[in-house]
Amino acid sequence: MEGKKRENPHLMEDRIRTLKDWLSQIQESKEGKKGRIISICNQKGGVGKTVTAINLSAFLAAYRQRTLLIDLDPQGHCGLGLGIDVDSLDRSIYDTFLNGTGNLTETILSVKPHLDILPANIELAALETELVNDSHRTTKLVDRLQSIKHLYEYIIIDCPPSIGLLTINALVASRMVIIPIQSSFFSLHGFERILETVGTLMETLSLDIKVYLLLTLFEGRLRESWIVREKVKSAFGKHLLHSVIRKTTRLNEATRRGISILEYEPRSMGCYDYHQLAKEIMEIE
Repeated sequence: MEGKKRENPHLMEDRIRTLKDWLSQIQESKEGKKGRIISICNQKGGVGKTVTAINLSAFLAAYRQRTLLIDLDPQGHCGLGLGIDVDSLDRSIYDTFLNGTGNLTETILSVKPHLDILPANIELAALETELVNDSHRTTKLVDRLQSIKHLYEYIIIDCPPSIGLLTINALVASRMVIIPIQSSFFSLHGFERILETVGTLMETLSLDIKVYLLLTLFEGRLRESWIVREKVKSAFGKHLLHSVIRKTTRLNEATRRGISILEYEPRSMGCYDYHQLAKEIMEIE
């Protein structure tokens, strides 16, 4: 049996340089009030994107920060991860996009103290086709959120694992983007296009988006994880969050049970890691 094909270190260095060039085009504004709408996105699946959206939201709420979690993934995993039967919803984020005259608060569900969710289900998969001829299709979400932004300290958006209309709507609405990166040599493949999209949107729509990278699924026993961490840290500096999310089965177990890691296992390392992430995000904001 053939062993795993190793990543060419020279190709990896070229990829890092490319990504660093993209980040250099994303300028951080030093003036004005910082936004509190944060997108969690990466076109690569399996990097802990939804788990991060759920648990970051839960910890912000635990700090008594009024938080809204928006699910933009047609799979509806944010709702499922918080114990909601998404297949039985009367209204979802899909209705928010199509029926702008409706009351958005009627679609929002209260999950825990200080934590609400705007859930999604499979209906959302048809949205891109239905809005193809709508000249305002990329600003639907930001327009809808204007009426409720004042109700929340934080709005966390979980994007689908693709770069299409839903992700673009999330980026247009956001002032911060967190890109989860799995701690492996192949992790840099997944977010090149995200950075390209952010840079293009900023240029064409005059957006002010702060971009941060988050190492996830980190395995401290593997030398590869530490090498990737040092390379990313060296290349991206201030864009890399100090918080690191370590790999643990407890996080997936909590999601399957429909609760956050804070409720499932408050003494676990996953709970500690997301606690640190929430604290860091509040310090940035």
